[in-house]
Amino acid sequence: MPARRGNALSARRNDRMIDADAALLAQIDRMCADAYYRRLVLGFCDGIDATEAARFNGTIHPGDQMLLHSLREYRDAGAAFAQYFNVASQQHAAARQVMRAAFGDETEIDVLDFACGYGRLLRFLSLSIGPSRIWASDIQADATAFVGSAFGVHTLPSHADPARFEPGRRFDFIWVASLFSHLPQALFRAWLARLIALLTPRGVLCFSVRDAALLPGHDALPDSGLAYAAESENAGLATEIYGTAYASERFVRGALHAATRDDQPYVRLPRALANEQDLYVVAADPRRDLAPLRAFRRGAWGWVDVRSLSGDGSLSLQGWAASLDDGSVEEVEIEVDGVRYACRTSVERPDVAAAFGDDRLARSGWSFRCDLDVRSARVAVSARTARGEGALLYAGAIRRG
Repeated sequence: MPARRGNALSARRNDRMIDADAALLAQIDRMCADAYYRRLVLGFCDGIDATEAARFNGTIHPGDQMLLHSLREYRDAGAAFAQYFNVASQQHAAARQVMRAAFGDETEIDVLDFACGYGRLLRFLSLSIGPSRIWASDIQADATAFVGSAFGVHTLPSHADPARFEPGRRFDFIWVASLFSHLPQALFRAWLARLIALLTPRGVLCFSVRDAALLPGHDALPDSGLAYAAESENAGLATEIYGTAYASERFVRGALHAATRDDQPYVRLPRALANEQDLYVVAADPRRDLAPLRAFRRGAWGWVDVRSLSGDGSLSLQGWAASLDDGSVEEVEIEVDGVRYACRTSVERPDVAAAFGDDRLARSGWSFRCDLDVRSARVAVSARTARGEGALLYAGAIRRG
């Protein structure tokens, strides 16, 4: 094929991809504005009463890398929408659990959401504890501008150099999701020390780390205990300061010791953030009792692997649902155009058990089929633990293939 013709074909393919992305984003925008999907999302977010729910802002910034990453991965608006909001509600539940364990009443503390991005957590946290007690900071200026406007929180500019981040105040609770999982060794240590220094005397820092056990099988962990690759889903940040990192507990413990000049007590909560990253909790006061966090709950989790509506109107759904706390959930709830079905989890899923290193998840699979006389079906799939902790596994329109 002549080079000129090949370049033209490549350009047309790229144009089609851009058009497809725009169509998917427009579809998600419509879902975010739809009363049905808004109620659905809020139904999985505890601690928000009806009055606060009325203030719920479902708008997602078009540059939100978390949503764009899901769209690139799945090419499905419903899957990306569900994953985005499911992770958001699980983050919200995790942050509130840590705050309650540390402070009792989380509405009486000053909170910093550091490296807040475009506010996946803040849209819920600003409803459960109120925006007046929340500060948000990110190195992306458009991100802080968006969360300040959309969720009414205070905003602070961040900086590539930890020593130059000076908010002019201290915080009772600092939450940092998915930053340390992207930092090289020197910045990991420097940001940890800087954020601990910004705690009030009663303050608590909670940050997430991608554990070394999640390293791809062919990669070896360096002697330092932290592996860093200069690549990430955020193309807007320089790879020398933001990539992909995996850290052992030994490395984190050493970084905490260097930051505090002491053997500061901490709690590690494995897979506590979106059933993937570990959460580490450290208090400014070494006498603070963090033992209540041992009862931390991860809630339900799962996915819909197969979602199709055939030409003859047969809807087929397959997936898995489980709980890393309890090992299983009995069933998933499936809603199809307003009609609800219960589908038990009993299908063999050795891949799920292997992925989480938990044999209790070996029969976490489920399969559902029904016949419909429609060209498109609105489908929502969810799971709940015996304690009522819910997860949204899928939400969207499935059209005939």
